[in-house]
Amino acid sequence: MAGLALATGLTLGVAGPAPTASAADTLTVMSFNTWLGGTKVTDGVNKIAAEITKAGADVVSLQEYSADSTQKIAAKLGWYATNTGTDVDIVSRLPFEGEDWTAGGGGTVAVKIKGVWIYSVHLDYTKYGPYNACFDNDSYATIYADEANRKKQAQEILDWAGSSPAIIAGDFNTPSHMDWTADTQAVHCNSVVQWPATQIFADAGYSDAYRKVNPDEATVPGNTWSPVVKTNQGRPEPQDRIDLILYRGGPTLNVTSARTWGGGSNWPSDHLAVVAKFNL
Repeated sequence: MAGLALATGLTLGVAGPAPTASAADTLTVMSFNTWLGGTKVTDGVNKIAAEITKAGADVVSLQEYSADSTQKIAAKLGWYATNTGTDVDIVSRLPFEGEDWTAGGGGTVAVKIKGVWIYSVHLDYTKYGPYNACFDNDSYATIYADEANRKKQAQEILDWAGSSPAIIAGDFNTPSHMDWTADTQAVHCNSVVQWPATQIFADAGYSDAYRKVNPDEATVPGNTWSPVVKTNQGRPEPQDRIDLILYRGGPTLNVTSARTWGGGSNWPSDHLAVVAKFNL
């Protein structure tokens, strides 16, 4: 996405002192669904900011904006922030070299940091695939048909991102094709599904940071949905890895660590976050 102009109405906000520089050859990225901007828990903004600090993140892809939650989080951290006024934003302790926004992909914001474009995405939540498989016992044809909008949004993001080195992070509202495999079908309603939204990114050369570091989907599932929601109308809520950090950049962009982050009684979200460290 080289050479992008700044989007009209997208502002660069600086709260507090200038950030200190990190090691020039690394970048730690976090994806964090903030559960309506921290409004679902007591003292949510402070808790979100504290978790970002503890995770050692340099830049955070945020989803589920509420009012001015992004600006409040950035102010607590003394960080830079986008201000899309939509469901997605990015906060960073490092200055932006560029930024842009598109309505494609359901609304996607991007900033350039250390020469890499970083995207915050939040795909459509309706017709959630695991419910098709686990609650409705739908055919594979129906499951794939109901994934059409997420597949479309994924393609729009890919088209917009172009060929530049990129990290795409967010709440994809779909499991990964790398997780619903023959080795895990016992915990996935006896289904093996090539979830199309993630498959599109893989086909375009993107790697999944968490699965790159933790390749065994059976022993290290990495579920992010949900540390809070465990039942659904008396049925077990499907537990899945739907918050992802994907990347593409050839030999100069490589993930060195990746993990889920959060949980416990003071955790301010109904998702776990994901944290990945990259060499640039």
